[in-house]
Amino acid sequence: MKPSKYLSRIIMLLLFLAAVAYFGVYAYRTFYGSYETATVYEYTGESTLPAEGWLIRREEVLPTGGNLEEIVVAEGENVAAGDVVARVYSTQEALEQHRELDRLETELERLNYIHTRGAEESDAMRLGDEIVSSMTTLRYSASRNDLAQLGDQLDGLQELVFRRDYTYSTSSALSEQIAALNNQIVELQTATQSATSTVCSPAAGIFSSTVDGYEAALTFDLLADVTPESLREAAGRRSAASGQELGKIITSFDWYFAAIMDQSVTKRLSTGSSANIFLEGASGAQKMTVSYISPPNADGQVVIVFHSNKNLSAITQLREQNINVSYGSYTGLRIPARALRADQETGQLGVYRLSGTQAEWVPVELVYSGSDYYLIRSEHEGELSQLGQAKELRPGDQVLVRGKDIYDGKVIE
Repeated sequence: MKPSKYLSRIIMLLLFLAAVAYFGVYAYRTFYGSYETATVYEYTGESTLPAEGWLIRREEVLPTGGNLEEIVVAEGENVAAGDVVARVYSTQEALEQHRELDRLETELERLNYIHTRGAEESDAMRLGDEIVSSMTTLRYSASRNDLAQLGDQLDGLQELVFRRDYTYSTSSALSEQIAALNNQIVELQTATQSATSTVCSPAAGIFSSTVDGYEAALTFDLLADVTPESLREAAGRRSAASGQELGKIITSFDWYFAAIMDQSVTKRLSTGSSANIFLEGASGAQKMTVSYISPPNADGQVVIVFHSNKNLSAITQLREQNINVSYGSYTGLRIPARALRADQETGQLGVYRLSGTQAEWVPVELVYSGSDYYLIRSEHEGELSQLGQAKELRPGDQVLVRGKDIYDGKVIE
C-alpha cells in the first residue's frame, strides 16, 4: 500500500476522533455542566377543592299558552308582576302581522328621535364616524368567530345607518312619514288585537326559558337539614319536561349551591366563611358564603350549602355542576419547584440567583405550594434593613433551576 493511502486513513481517523471528542464534550456540558435559569414573577395561586352539586333557586314554571308563541323578554331579564313575557297568536297571519307591527314601531321610534334632533350637520358627521367604528367592530367579531354579540352589533349598525339616511330630511317630510307610520300601526293593532293574547309574569323576578325538571324537586325547604343522601334523593325526583312549559320565573334573588364534599373540607371552610365557586358555563368566580354544613355521613361526606344574591341573571340556565371551590388565594413570587433548595447546614430554604456572572444564595420564605411551583413571600413590610431588602428576591430576577455543584459566589459560564 502506498504511503499516501496510509496518510489519508490516519487523517480520516484523527478527524473522526476529534468529532467524537467534540460531541462528547458538548453532551457532557449539556447534561452535566450547563445551567438553566427561570424568571421570577408575581403570581396569585388558588387553593381549590373539587365538588359535585346542584344550584337551588325559588322558581315558578310558566305553562305554555299555545302553539304560536313569541317570547318578548330575554334570558335573565328582570320582570315585574304582571309584565308580558310572551304573546300567543291564534293564526300564523296574526304572528306575521305582529312582527310587522314591531318593525314599524321601531322605525317610528327612530324617526321621532331624528325629528326632535333636527338635521344637524354635526350630528350627521358624528353618525358617520360611529358607522365606521361599528363596521370595524362587526368585522373584528366576525373574523374571530365571536358570535355572542354579533346580533346586537348588527342591529346597532342598522340603526345608525337608518338615522344617518334620514338626517338631512326636511322637518315637513319627516312629519309626513311619522303620520303615515302612525296610521299603519293603528290599523295593525286593530287587526291583531282579537287574534293575540299574552302570558304575564305571576310575580316579580327573573325570566328563564329553561325548564329542566328540578324546579319542584330542589327547593329552599330541602336546605334546612340536607344530607348527602337527601340531596341525591331529591335530585333523583327530577321530572321530565313535558314540552308544555313556556319557561319559568325565578322569584328570589337569593340562590344556593348545595355541594357534596369530603368532610376534610371543614378544616378550611366553616359557616359564615367565604369561598369562590367556579361554575361550568359561567365566566369568572362566584363569591359565595357558607350558610350550612351538614354532619358527615358514614362515607365521610358532607353537604356544604353556599349562598349568594349576586349575578343570578348570569346562571339561570345552570343546574347540576362539577365545580371547583376556592377557599383561599395566595400572592407571591413564583419560582419553579426545581429552583428551591435547602442549606445543608441550617436547613434554610433558598434559591440561587444569577447576579451578573455569579450564583448568589437568597433565603426565601414559602407562601404556597403548587403542583410544579412555589410562591415565596415578596414583601417584608419594613422588617429588613435597606441592605437586607436589596438582597431580597424580586420580580424579573433570574434563578438557577439546573446546574451541578452550585454554591454561593460560583462563577456561572
